[in-house]
Amino acid sequence: MKTYIVLLRGVNVSGKNLIKMSELKETLSNAGFSNVSTYIQSGNIILKSALEKTAIEETVHKLILEHFNCSVTVFCLTVSDIEQALANNPFPIDSEPNKVFVTFLNQTPQPDLTEKLNLIAFGNEQFKITGKLLYFYVPDGMGKSKMNNNFFENKLKVTATGRNLNTIYKLIELSKK
Repeated sequence: MKTYIVLLRGVNVSGKNLIKMSELKETLSNAGFSNVSTYIQSGNIILKSALEKTAIEETVHKLILEHFNCSVTVFCLTVSDIEQALANNPFPIDSEPNKVFVTFLNQTPQPDLTEKLNLIAFGNEQFKITGKLLYFYVPDGMGKSKMNNNFFENKLKVTATGRNLNTIYKLIELSKK
């Protein structure tokens, strides 16, 4: 059995896709996943399974649809995937890990869309796309940012979910328990 980190897109945001993590944990455990734990209410799950990533994504999506009547995108990553994403972060992390985000994309964006996005000025905000990963830094905080998940999804024609570095660090820590 392998440890996976499962990220749900758009759960418990603005009163939509409301899922109690305790109920989700029970649902996943009852479906055969082991050592299931969740972190905060935004759809962060750590679990063990003999299934491969794609099968986990499909199973978790189906279970959430059946038990919670929510259709959410599911990203299943290995601990190594997360650690590699963290290692490739191009932004300073020492002082403001809550202002640096790692966003996981369902596919590599088309080069022409990436080029168009690179032409947009964001003031002191920065981003970098590397394959199916998008990193962005919002020095004034997410609340004042022009960049967010929906913005990138619309511009790049992808589905995405992001977490700040504080959350990424915690998920790695929890996955090793």
